Amino acid sequence: MVRIARVFAAPAVIVLILLSTLAAAAQELKAGVPVGFGQHVDIYVPDAAKPKGLFQIRRKVPVLLYVHGGGWIKGDTSRVYNLPSFANSRGYMLVSASYRPVPRTNIDGQVKDVIRAINWTRKNIARYGGNPKKIVIMGHSAGAHLVSMVGVQKKAGPLRGIVANDVQAYDMVAYASIRGGIDGVYLKAFGQNPDNWIRWSPVTYARRSNGFPPFLVMYSRSHRPRRAIVSVAFARELRRRGTNVTLFNGSRYSHGSIARGIGTSAEVTRALDNFLRRAYR
Repeated sequence: MVRIARVFAAPAVIVLILLSTLAAAAQELKAGVPVGFGQHVDIYVPDAAKPKGLFQIRRKVPVLLYVHGGGWIKGDTSRVYNLPSFANSRGYMLVSASYRPVPRTNIDGQVKDVIRAINWTRKNIARYGGNPKKIVIMGHSAGAHLVSMVGVQKKAGPLRGIVANDVQAYDMVAYASIRGGIDGVYLKAFGQNPDNWIRWSPVTYARRSNGFPPFLVMYSRSHRPRRAIVSVAFARELRRRGTNVTLFNGSRYSHGSIARGIGTSAEVTRALDNFLRRAYR
């Protein structure tokens, strides 16, 4: 009640400014845009992509498509941390994609959901001011695993880059070996069958092919040294196949802070900035 009273006590000019600011901010988010099969994307349109001038010319800006975390079993498109302000301040369009959780589907289904969002974005993003030829996909935690799967399976068309931020599931056989088995969300998502561990590990596909988009692989200090071991080994395999890989050692950060650090931590932000500048050239 105190906040409401302060707003109405302010001069009329200030109230109008506040209302116009809120309206402008609301127009930047196109939430819940359907992409098919019950899935959707949230589109954060930067000022750089909005129509300008007498003839309403719209600049086509690079697109950062984000896949949220949540251990494959939860999470939604609102879990984007500071990415909207990070992307918009740099003239990038942020697209946050949904996917079905386990057990509504399995990891194969989640990968298909991400690919569906990418294909929709490539076909439709120009109408929002995005450049369909400049798409980088990025994920944190389970989302990092899913974008890595998309990248190494090469089923989503041409991509400018993959940003995989802090996950241990690049090689589930190695993960289980180091840890002495799997439990928790890993068990719920990957099950007990080692054949599925292999099937749903990005390293499996990295070992079989080449010609992958550039990767930025980021890892935190959480679950040391296992997380670092699995991440570095995945990056090494990609490099062995001729992939341009940037490896970010985030040992100063936790699993959460390495995600929150984008836009707030100079070190984390610089790593992503440098990668995206190269990818979007």
